[in-house]
Amino acid sequence: TIDYIPPRGVVTDWGDGYGNRVDRFLGGVAYLDGRRPSLIMSRGYYTRTVIAAWDWQHGEFQQRWVFDSNIAGAQYQGQGNHQLSVADVDNDGKDEIVFGAMTIDDDGAVLYATNLGHGDALHVGDLDPERPGLEVFKVMESRTAPYGLAAWDAATGEILWGQFTGRDTGRGMSADIDPRYAGEEMWSSGGGGLHTPEEDLLSTT
Repeated sequence: TIDYIPPRGVVTDWGDGYGNRVDRFLGGVAYLDGRRPSLIMSRGYYTRTVIAAWDWQHGEFQQRWVFDSNIAGAQYQGQGNHQLSVADVDNDGKDEIVFGAMTIDDDGAVLYATNLGHGDALHVGDLDPERPGLEVFKVMESRTAPYGLAAWDAATGEILWGQFTGRDTGRGMSADIDPRYAGEEMWSSGGGGLHTPEEDLLSTT
């Protein structure tokens, strides 16, 4: 065993004083070198975010890198979701960490940030087979975010389409539920109806 990194530290550094945001953890496995699995562990996503990557070598954990929004910049605070996803978004044979509104490259640096803020749900994959590469569909919690739901290019963060909701859009889904249309359909609890990957409206319910 090893001590958990990032450590708890001062509770109020993570966004509140009663121990909620400091104990928000995520984990996953990513092939950061394209060959061997690395353990991904994190703390915080409402404000400060720290993500650590570990390799298992010679019977022990070796730290590969640590991303800390306090060091990387305040613009990367509060960009995480309640889950992370792992995908090779830039097609270089190495996995990236889709952490929410930002994506961390295989070397622990920020690949991009949309700055759309925290959300509760996201999906990443080849959601639109009509365009090259992968896409992300995500919902946002902030009532002042320019989009309550949005889809973007998973490699660059370029927004493909989005809708303003003006509310805490707490849930969203992307799934191929209609065989009449290529790719996945997307919808959210914030309203706006059922859409194709190109934002074509299929249904208002």
